[in-house]
Amino acid sequence: PMKPIIVNRKPCKCPKCGGKVVPIVYGMPAPELYEKAQRKEVVLGGCCNTEDGDPQWACIECEQQFLKK
Repeated sequence: PMKPIIVNRKPCKCPKCGGKVVPIVYGMPAPELYEKAQRKEVVLGGCCNTEDGDPQWACIECEQQFLKK
């Protein structure tokens, strides 16, 4: 997997490919969240969190992730 890019705020568009950047949602998703993921409004991040902090946003085109520090 790619290392997340550290940012100060959510990018308007992906600096790598120009794609749309959307929130990453963690935890067990409800059916509505699956629908949002299918519409590419969010990215599902899984149920486990890391000690270092998890990326908050991802590009829906190239899957690059972004971490606010």
